[in-house]
Amino acid sequence: MLKSMLALGKMHFRQYSIYKSNFYLFTLNKIVEIAVYIFVWQAIYNQTGNAGGFTISQMTTYYILVFTLSSLATWGINENMAHSIRNGNINKELLNPLSYFQYYFGVNLGELAFALVVGIATFIICSVFWGISLPVNLMNCILFLLVIILGIPITFLLQMIVGITGFYTSSIWGMQIFRKSVISIFSGIIAPLTLFPNWFQNLANILPFKELIYTPINIWLGQISTYEVIYVIIKQIIWGIVLYVIAKKFFNHAIKKITINGG
Repeated sequence: MLKSMLALGKMHFRQYSIYKSNFYLFTLNKIVEIAVYIFVWQAIYNQTGNAGGFTISQMTTYYILVFTLSSLATWGINENMAHSIRNGNINKELLNPLSYFQYYFGVNLGELAFALVVGIATFIICSVFWGISLPVNLMNCILFLLVIILGIPITFLLQMIVGITGFYTSSIWGMQIFRKSVISIFSGIIAPLTLFPNWFQNLANILPFKELIYTPINIWLGQISTYEVIYVIIKQIIWGIVLYVIAKKFFNHAIKKITINGG
């Protein structure tokens, strides 16, 4: 099973890699986005002497890491799922030896692998141009990676829930935009969560999105204690279970309503 999922991931990664321009354009786009955010915050810092509670060096590091990690949180398999339902390939996927969830988790691994390559390239280039604050110690680096890894099932299950809506409608474009918007706002991609009102921060503390970007970056910056990281990990595990149950129930109901167009 694991071998099959890894093979699917490798195949999907190769599809991205066929066109080298994909890599260069995605990386360039991220560098430009980082530059814009850094220039804006430098202007704010020069005017006010404050950068949302961060030093300008920390804010620079924050946005380099944000766009290094953002693809892992926002890219996904929703379009693959929607296209499969529209053209009738869904019937083959349902008869696959792998379960529907296992099949798309394998595909998602390829998506994440390409996102990781783009992210690493972005990180290296931007670190050369602007510099970056390194983790305060090795343990913070390990916890940073652990929280990111535990976030992968959460993003995958969110994608599955959105993708399964394609069983009920001919297009999930609106749901895709909604998913990415919610993640961008609540994960701290648009701005650090400390800049939002208290009620918003309290809501973000409950939802699972904060742990996708904002929390691991703050672990990197040494602003979260080991005790708090334990709470974060428990929260991620609980949300992973909750989302899995929701996704499975949603899928079991949706599969009874499916209409194959073509195939």
